[in-house]
Amino acid sequence: MTTAKAAPAAKAVRETDPRAAQHGQLIQRRRLELGLNRPAFVAQMEKHGQQITPDYLNKLERGTAALSRASLEVREAVRAVLGYSPEQWQASTGLFTPTAVATAPAQAFSAAARGYRSVPKPLPEPLPEALQEAVRLYSGQPEFAALAEPRWPRYLHRLHHKHRPTTPDGWLALFLRYRHEFDPPETAAEAE
Repeated sequence: MTTAKAAPAAKAVRETDPRAAQHGQLIQRRRLELGLNRPAFVAQMEKHGQQITPDYLNKLERGTAALSRASLEVREAVRAVLGYSPEQWQASTGLFTPTAVATAPAQAFSAAARGYRSVPKPLPEPLPEALQEAVRLYSGQPEFAALAEPRWPRYLHRLHHKHRPTTPDGWLALFLRYRHEFDPPETAAEAE
């Protein structure tokens, strides 16, 4: 009894992407214009630091391997071998080329381009008279010496209070409440 071998499974026919087919035709047409056969094209690719096989080139030309899925390095080597400038390549394939001249946006978006001027930072608010008076009255005493440092009056003035002190004694009480809990930054820029 003879056994019949099963027929090999038929390869699934891949549908080619129209864009891949278009890229393939572009590559093949230009390669033939340059008089390069596939092995010569592959040799030129190696000069640009990329190794591809003649079979892969065949797949690119038939559109069964998409040029858009090739690495950027391979695409750039193909472009260089075919002799296209980055701008021509980008225009004819629609694929990104890092060395192509970027087109400027239709409209400049920076504030200066739109005619706006930068606004200077507002001057710091002057300290209330009562706070200035508290600094003059109490900063000479050793236990309140920190009140003489500019950071403390600035800090006390910036605090949000339900009832803002209106007397030097009120500002001193506020200082005494916070001096052991907080260490205000040295400059106004550090506070922001």
